[in-house]
Amino acid sequence: MIRKNTLLAVMLTALTALSVTALDIPKGTFYFDNSLTQYSVVKFVFGSYSQAESYVLTMTNEGDDLWSITIPETVTGMYRYVFAETSLQDGRHDSTFPDLKDYISNTLGEMRTTTCELTIPVGWVFTPTSGDNWASGSWKRPDGEAAYSGTLPVLFINTENSQPITSKDDYITAEYYIDNMGIEDINSVGSKDAPELMQIRGRGNYTWSSFDKKPYRLKLDSKQPLLGMKSNKHWALMSNADDNLSGLRNTVGYELSRMMGLAWTPSQRPVEVVLNGDYIGLYMLTETIRVEPGRVNITEQIDYETSPFNVSGGWLVEIDNYMEDEQVRTIEGNGVNIFSTYKSPELLSDQQRTYLTGLINATNAAIYVSDKTNNSWEQYIDPDTLACFYLVQELLDDTESFHGSCYWHKDRGNDARIMFGPVWDFGNAYHRGIGRFIYDRPAFTQTWIGEIAKYPHFQEIVKKHWDRFVRYHYSKIDGFINDYIDQIYYATLADAGRWPQYGNADIINDRDVFKDYFFQKFNWLLDQWGAPTIIKGDANLDGVVNAADVTMIYNIIMGNGDTGHEKREQADVNNDGAVNAADVTAVYNIILGNGHNDEPETDFVINVKAYVAPHLYSWMYFNGDNYILNGDWPGELMTETTTTPDGVTWWTQRITTDLDAINIIFNAGSSRNQTSDINNLHRGRHYFIYDGNKTYEDVTEQYE
Repeated sequence: MIRKNTLLAVMLTALTALSVTALDIPKGTFYFDNSLTQYSVVKFVFGSYSQAESYVLTMTNEGDDLWSITIPETVTGMYRYVFAETSLQDGRHDSTFPDLKDYISNTLGEMRTTTCELTIPVGWVFTPTSGDNWASGSWKRPDGEAAYSGTLPVLFINTENSQPITSKDDYITAEYYIDNMGIEDINSVGSKDAPELMQIRGRGNYTWSSFDKKPYRLKLDSKQPLLGMKSNKHWALMSNADDNLSGLRNTVGYELSRMMGLAWTPSQRPVEVVLNGDYIGLYMLTETIRVEPGRVNITEQIDYETSPFNVSGGWLVEIDNYMEDEQVRTIEGNGVNIFSTYKSPELLSDQQRTYLTGLINATNAAIYVSDKTNNSWEQYIDPDTLACFYLVQELLDDTESFHGSCYWHKDRGNDARIMFGPVWDFGNAYHRGIGRFIYDRPAFTQTWIGEIAKYPHFQEIVKKHWDRFVRYHYSKIDGFINDYIDQIYYATLADAGRWPQYGNADIINDRDVFKDYFFQKFNWLLDQWGAPTIIKGDANLDGVVNAADVTMIYNIIMGNGDTGHEKREQADVNNDGAVNAADVTAVYNIILGNGHNDEPETDFVINVKAYVAPHLYSWMYFNGDNYILNGDWPGELMTETTTTPDGVTWWTQRITTDLDAINIIFNAGSSRNQTSDINNLHRGRHYFIYDGNKTYEDVTEQYE
């Protein structure tokens, strides 16, 4: 039985509103496993960073080394927490959390766990991993068993006679159903009493043979729109056992593919899986790569086709790193083998094999010419699609790209060109030093890309799509990653309980490590390729904002002329994902200079001109306390823009505080790319130029 601590209820009721820093202590009951630490008394210690308020609460001994505490109301704006065996009295202490935590260990010499900033799952148990001081740990379900979190849909699969899945070649019969766990916009499929039919087998090469947590291939008896994705029979369950960054490699890779505008990118949704009554963890239910409308949308070619015209397409081919039976093997111009595994068609006539072999050899010969101003290879490969595909791999530093799990397709017709994509498998992303291109001393052999990169025209095309990515998409990556981690947070803890050998217990650290890799690589590429001057409202990219931009947006809305992907990105001036009258209004206001207020500012308005949206970190020391004003490091990503009457577009952020002065730092999401402290800014508008690395210039006087 859980007993509520009366002192705790009174104390929390008296809490005043705190400034938001990082953490909420949620309403509800949670537990501490004392079997390893063996503290005689367990106290829960938490507090703020920017205000001198910390709290010590005694937990209730429930017996069998389990201690509990009940939080009657959610407490917001906290920094971190620990569990401690301390003589400190219960109640509020006039000290920041770091000071109180250090006082417990360094002054009193008492035991405590390591500090933690993970959200507390109500009803779960914090289990330390050792009995020593500074013991770390993780949250687990109260019964100690690994089980699904219930925060994501759950896929239940029961094979016939509970038969184990041991083959990646032969399907076995199974039943399945999906419980949406009450999540809005996701439909349940079947039920425990009325399951649907499917077949299931293993899939993958390295991921199948090298990990206990296995990936699977699913073939449903009837098409289903699983988890809100397009209806289909064919799906994959990706285990992400090879991704120690909580699945961010594939997830961000797929999102970058969509941002680049590749024709089709597999959709995926996180799902927890129970197989034959055993919880097997967090998976990504993913669309498989197939030739069909809505996926790889090309003309499907039949097996053993012999017509000279029909054998020209469609083709779906994987550049493979394994020798397979159904494969065409050729030699690249640099003497390295090319293994081309044909996925569609699956069985070849002599005519089909001759055509595919000839196509690869002709493409190879056109690439390996000494005159790099001779762009005849572009007759065989679409350079824009290749550039977009390449940029996704480059941003993730995926040196296994163009080596394995690398797909290209070609439609029917002698004039149809090879189109790279769809993307697949980023398990090898960020596994080496960041500061070079993927084709520079790669860990694996790569097909064609290193030679194609020598062509100046290809580099021009890459730069064009790089500029587009920087201009329209880069600023969205940080929020996308945060949203994804929020979605899978508790499921990751449950997965770590089931598969502790694959990491993922500290998902916040995983997120931060991934971001650090991504921003390092982005900034290195920024040094190589630069970035466009971003002029808000310049829809036609002619360097000025005028009536011509309004005309272009109008034509996009009306469907006149070129309304392709890139044009629509340019026309989406307010960056809301749609091109409509609001964009016309935004340009009109920029032309008239609306939104620039000449009245004195009572807040701090920070404006910065930068290639891409930087992070702004702001703080101030006051009366011995450190006030963090816009979130923990690296601060907030500056997503708002404003344009001054001279046509310059600035990233902008308004900071409202009672303090009379503040300090700021610009950074690119990492301490490796931060300015020095910019101290003692006073109320009003401030203007800076930031190079995305360490250098800034204060140009406020030019705009006063």
